Amino acid sequence: MTVGLLSTVAAVFYGATVSILALTATFARRRTLRSEARSTLAVLVPGRRVESRQANGAATEPSD
Repeated sequence: MTVGLLSTVAAVFYGATVSILALTATFARRRTLRSEARSTLAVLVPGRRVESRQANGAATEPSD
């Protein structure tokens, strides 16, 4: 296989994975599944940050 074909296959696989995770993070019925999908997206997509939650449920800015 050529390098171009391998790169294309890897790009399609990455795009499909991110798309499925984004749909899961948006439309999953269980809150824990949505949260896990968002955490995984934060790892796979550079520059994306996950908001942490306080005990009262209000969103806060993530600390660096």
